[in-house]
Amino acid sequence: MFVIPTADDLITFIKDFTGSTNTEEVKKCIFLAELSMRNIELPALRCDPYAIENIGVADEFGRIPIPGDMNKPILFFKQGRQVSTTATATGTNGQFTILLTSTPAQTISNNMAVSGTGIATGATISNVGTGISGGTITLDLANTGTVSGTITFSTTGNQSSQTGPWIVYDRIGDRDIIAQSMIAQLYLQPVNVPAVIRGKFSEVGQKYQFLPYIAEGDLINLYYYKAWPLLFSPADDQVISVTGEVLTIVGAGPWTTTVELLTTDGLNVGDTLIATDDTGSFGDGTLTITSVDSSTQVTGTIVNGSGPSTGLVEDITETNITVQNNAVLSTWAEGYVYSTLREYFIKRHNDQDAAVYQSKFDAAWDQVTDQNNKGKWSGGHTRLTSVWQPRQYRQYNIK
Repeated sequence: MFVIPTADDLITFIKDFTGSTNTEEVKKCIFLAELSMRNIELPALRCDPYAIENIGVADEFGRIPIPGDMNKPILFFKQGRQVSTTATATGTNGQFTILLTSTPAQTISNNMAVSGTGIATGATISNVGTGISGGTITLDLANTGTVSGTITFSTTGNQSSQTGPWIVYDRIGDRDIIAQSMIAQLYLQPVNVPAVIRGKFSEVGQKYQFLPYIAEGDLINLYYYKAWPLLFSPADDQVISVTGEVLTIVGAGPWTTTVELLTTDGLNVGDTLIATDDTGSFGDGTLTITSVDSSTQVTGTIVNGSGPSTGLVEDITETNITVQNNAVLSTWAEGYVYSTLREYFIKRHNDQDAAVYQSKFDAAWDQVTDQNNKGKWSGGHTRLTSVWQPRQYRQYNIK
């Protein structure tokens, strides 16, 4: 089956299809196309609600921060699962604080139990600070020794019973959640409830709020569609080879340089590399690959810096990376093709061809939407009434 594996391949496809020779023009058309696809709901964009990073921990107000990579919520639920996460930290004997030296995978919060070398038995977090590398965490008990190594943070709040009832939360509007919260205190705790209760949640500010109320430390599994990175947007640097060697240098600026690596897998002409000095150096410059000579050797040019020198180098890193693939291009390439062609012909003032590809794009989008509406991808139903109990059931007794 024909696929378009990378962003560069997409540009090649569009240029071949249209006869264009302007790469930058096609890139701009791709960007405009992506803006029309931001809300697409594809199976590949769904998160894992059981993964530790997708289990929210309630703060002292019973609210959970909205994940930064969320595009659209699907369903939230509370099943009482205990969660722990780890990070490295340092601390001083007798002090009430520790300093994180790495960022935990799961968001940490107040009242989490803390354990590890130098941590007092039974210690919990009293002030979480930022909760990221370099952040200070305050504990309720003083350290019993020098804190070092891996520290474990575990939830200790009001966890749901492992035998139920469990709560599934449906989304309502932010005005509704605030209005209903004002009368929540008029209700007693549920009595004679079925195994599963239908709750509600909504966005208030930058956090999620829930009904019935949840307590500090409670855990909510968050199931949602993730936002996806745009093609050609900046990506993080990647270490290609932990060691290497500058073999030859030709020229006096720019310099043509041959470099030995552990592997050249994934490297292409035009990629740029930086390295840490050892006995050799890139001279604080950036090497642009001009040829991949073998599975362990590349040749490139360095035009900046003080000039390279032969010898060993460390942490050879690919830099200036752009996103070359995402879940949408991998699983729904027709969306990229049709919407990019639409934008291309709009830019060329060819309304007839633009309308053709708009129609093809709409048909592809409708097919995805149809699968979601049938519950094949999103899952579940679209009824306004609960599937777990008849609606005449009273979930609360009014005072």
